[in-house]
Amino acid sequence: MSDATELQEGSAALTQLGNALAEAGAASLNGQREQMAEGLLRAALTKWEDPAVRPQLLGALRAAASSEEGAAKMREFMSSQLFRQLGDSLDTAPMDIDQVAKVLGVPPVNINAAQAQVWGVGILRYVLRMEPLASASVDEVVQLVAPTIQRYLVG
Repeated sequence: MSDATELQEGSAALTQLGNALAEAGAASLNGQREQMAEGLLRAALTKWEDPAVRPQLLGALRAAASSEEGAAKMREFMSSQLFRQLGDSLDTAPMDIDQVAKVLGVPPVNINAAQAQVWGVGILRYVLRMEPLASASVDEVVQLVAPTIQRYLVG
């Protein structure tokens, strides 16, 4: 697969992932915040588990690790696109990391820490296939990792 194709497909997969995360985040903000991390992590893992989306997400990661263009796409997704999608899901103006942090009542760095947890699980589980995380059920992973993400997002 060419780098350009991998970037394009990776961008489409990131948009799908962003939509899933934005919907889960909006549902938590409009409902029970104590379930926020679980909903976000479950939404991310559901996309990673999808055999049609996983290769594209892997391509986005490969592109981010091997080219400045790929890294720029990933930075744009993680620092801007995701928060715009959350704003759309909330039917508000587009948001940025600072606005989301203010809504959650946490420093913006906490959001980056939560992102690092989610992407770290993705890398260990789907790229490196590290056992026993790789063969753990989604429920087991959520039960293990969601409390840490929740602490980042609600302080």
